[in-house]
Amino acid sequence: MALKKLETELNETIRQTREMVSDINEALNILMDETLVSDTARQDAASRIIIGLQAQDRIEQRCANIIIAIRKMDQCTIGFNSVKYDDIWRGLSLDELSKPELSGISARIPHGEIDLF
Repeated sequence: MALKKLETELNETIRQTREMVSDINEALNILMDETLVSDTARQDAASRIIIGLQAQDRIEQRCANIIIAIRKMDQCTIGFNSVKYDDIWRGLSLDELSKPELSGISARIPHGEIDLF
């Protein structure tokens, strides 16, 4: 269970990172497109870049908490105790990681926006 949860969280982090980079690239393409003269398009592109860069902080936080979980799991390897592993996940400061109903929810809800978590 704990390793499956870890796998799920790593896959979600990969997905969020990939989407962030894709959206930033798309925004940069808009900014570099000389045929677009619309200030609105350029402002939208700049906003997308800023939001995408803010997402990096959230992704960094996810990764730091995953590392903490791995270290704590490693300390528990003498005898597998699912209660201890569940306590590790509950003890993380990022709610998304400790609450299964929130974990990866952004991947399940169609919204067309950049995922910040």
